[in-house]
Amino acid sequence: MPREDQGHSEELRTAFLRHLPQRLRTLLRRARRQCREGWDINALILLQREFATLADAAGRYGLLEIGTPLAALEAVLAPYAGAGRLPEAAVNAALEPQLDALREQIEDAELIAEAAPAQQTAARRPQLYSVAAATADGYARMDVPPPGYWRTLGIEDAPPESAAVNGSTGSAAGAAGTPSPSPSPSLAPAPVAAPPAAAVRAGAPRVALLAAGDAHAASLRERLQARGCTVQSLTDAEAAIEALAEQLPVLLVVAPSQHAVLETLAGELRELRGAHAQRFGVLALLEHDDLAARLRALRAGADHCVSVAGGLTDALALVDELLKGDAEEPYRVLIVEDDESQALFAESVLRKAGMLARMVTEPLAALDELERFKPDLILMDLNMPGADGLELTALIREREAFVTTPIVFLSGDPDDERQFAALDAGGDDFITKPVRPKHLIAAVSNRVRRARLASKRRGAVRRTPQASGLVERTELLDRLQERLAAGASARLHGGLLLLEVNDARALRERIGMTAYDALIAQVGGWVASQTEPHELVARFGDAGLLLLAPERDEDPLAAFAQTLAARIGHERFGSHALALSMAGGACGLACGLTDAGALLAAAERALEGGRREGGIGRYAQLAGNRSLSQQLRAGLDGDGLYLVYQPLAPVSAGPAEAQYQALLRLRDERGQIVPAAVLVPEAIRGGLIGELDRWVLGRCLATLAARERMGQPVRLFASQALATATDNTRAEWLRQGVRDARLPPGRLVLEFRYEEARGQQRTLVDLALALHDLGVGLALAGVGREAILAGILEQLPLDYVKLAPELAHDDGVAELVARAHAAGRRVIAPRIEDAGSAVALCAAGVDYLQGNFVQQAGQSLDYDFSAGRL
Repeated sequence: MPREDQGHSEELRTAFLRHLPQRLRTLLRRARRQCREGWDINALILLQREFATLADAAGRYGLLEIGTPLAALEAVLAPYAGAGRLPEAAVNAALEPQLDALREQIEDAELIAEAAPAQQTAARRPQLYSVAAATADGYARMDVPPPGYWRTLGIEDAPPESAAVNGSTGSAAGAAGTPSPSPSPSLAPAPVAAPPAAAVRAGAPRVALLAAGDAHAASLRERLQARGCTVQSLTDAEAAIEALAEQLPVLLVVAPSQHAVLETLAGELRELRGAHAQRFGVLALLEHDDLAARLRALRAGADHCVSVAGGLTDALALVDELLKGDAEEPYRVLIVEDDESQALFAESVLRKAGMLARMVTEPLAALDELERFKPDLILMDLNMPGADGLELTALIREREAFVTTPIVFLSGDPDDERQFAALDAGGDDFITKPVRPKHLIAAVSNRVRRARLASKRRGAVRRTPQASGLVERTELLDRLQERLAAGASARLHGGLLLLEVNDARALRERIGMTAYDALIAQVGGWVASQTEPHELVARFGDAGLLLLAPERDEDPLAAFAQTLAARIGHERFGSHALALSMAGGACGLACGLTDAGALLAAAERALEGGRREGGIGRYAQLAGNRSLSQQLRAGLDGDGLYLVYQPLAPVSAGPAEAQYQALLRLRDERGQIVPAAVLVPEAIRGGLIGELDRWVLGRCLATLAARERMGQPVRLFASQALATATDNTRAEWLRQGVRDARLPPGRLVLEFRYEEARGQQRTLVDLALALHDLGVGLALAGVGREAILAGILEQLPLDYVKLAPELAHDDGVAELVARAHAAGRRVIAPRIEDAGSAVALCAAGVDYLQGNFVQQAGQSLDYDFSAGRL
């Protein structure tokens, strides 16, 4: 291979290796999220393509151990991505060992990436060591260690190239100008002395490592030194106190075996932080990522915790983030205060703490100062002449660049309503005067630190501007959510546009997937080139592009889309010079929807209208036209339906089982939440109840399987219609789903309404026996006094009975509960909204309480059942 081509290849390999660990971490995180929360077809296709691309590149560069799990993952997902369908629950189980194998390769990828620059440099310069002469024992003498040796000791690895080329020795003779002899053809240049460690480490971040005897100590020290850190090893509490008192580090890292030492240092750490303006961070490494260990570490003084159960990859990534944060420029604070003495006081306090503070005593002048000073935080007075703090905050939040800038109100106004109004207007915090300097510094520092960290993490997924002009979809949606969150105090401007290339499937089949993907990327770059600098464009799905325009409302955005649709016909794309056309859908941010997902669904609906009309659809023209049945149909197709969970809290002491009622919800086209009580009758009228029940069961099985894999099992109660549950095809489908999810008996409970089951006891008995064979429980809801007295509990093989809500106020409810217990049924009291009902039903002996009094329904499964016993 020609030397120029070989050097180019090495540069490409080094660039690939430099970014490989982060790409692997991102893919691993995205894949695990999909397995845990359910698959999205767009995410599935992107993951499959990324796995294939990286597997091919890893093979090309000889990284077979890294490429193997990537290829295996791509092979699992390829059939589903190609067919455009979502994986079943069993596929998630098949992915887990491959994802674990990929995680194990990330640390190796980092080591390879760190070594690559040194190897590439060594390949470009003359050899620095050779055989000068054989020693008496026949072994060659190595004058200079191989690449990478000095870095293991925290010293710069390679000498300057000029020294190597000139053969400089750094000796006294060399310094005096004595000419060096020309090297003979058989000999390498004279040995090069390693630079002193002190010179190399000047200005390097100082990290204190409390890790005596820990299994991770040696590896962690080596990896930190390889990152250019000066590492000080601490062996015990006494040595740590002495070292910290002498010189504060940038970061104190505490190994898992040293958490007891950290607890003894808690008081000393507080004193050191109080006595020094310089802040240092404390990072606790955890052997296992459990909540109790995190709480102990945080209480002992740790600022951050990270698990090392899967290796040091995540810990080192967090170290890098913390060290970069420490090297940032001082915090910039703009003080808006009409009282000059108060402004000077705040400015003086913040400047002494090392911040850049600037005061403005004319409220409206602060708007001009924003652009010049670009503050990290605004310290705002509430009551000022000309424009009070509320009005000024609303004006600031209208500016795109300062939508997320923290605003902290500092005022002596004692009125609670005014303080609430300040927060509602867009403020982030409220501090009451008079304020202690220490309190002011802490409030400002914490807000700015979190804001910078959030901005950095958002920026981690943002694309460095390239010729394509495209950003990641997650970045665009994050920016959209930021605008929506800032819109409480003012009318929102801007819009969302969804564009789609027409006849995409036929086009892909005609030119092939590789050429098609490159063509869509080229179209995306062309669209981005037509937009304003502050507008974002991202790929969306297989043939779509998403545009966020912060200053174009729906009408101007739709007009812009019409212009794009007209222009694209005159362009030619791809190697085949193809003429294309596109449809689009526009939705304004002022449409009343308050969630990024709801806005995206609105833009997709507008796109549907655009497809029908052969042009650009507008959400404002379509909103309100679909019936609830049509929206439900769309929900079943993946647009708007979701589950929330409400805990069933145990009343008596005993083993606390985590169990929840799964409740169906639909976010309609106006962003309103429609409950199951409305959806189920509509589904019955529209003939959709069978599909709806199957959708609910599918989501419940996926959630149960995910929790089993996480080691956090739960029991879910899922409401079903009796007519659909007795369908033979449904029974076989459920049997297969339970088997695929590998659920222990009792994890899933099907719940039926007494109103529907009345008069169908024989059917319900047969169903109960079939369900018990599958390990699925049976519950009957809405059971009242009449049904219990009629012997329904003795006639049916139920596991649970859910009382009718009116029994909460029935004086004889204790007798009914006792009868249920005598029949071996556990009793649930639903819809508990107040303490009086809860007390009465607890006294009656029910087993579980459910309702908003216990906890409102939500999308997380985080209720503390041990603390929730009543």
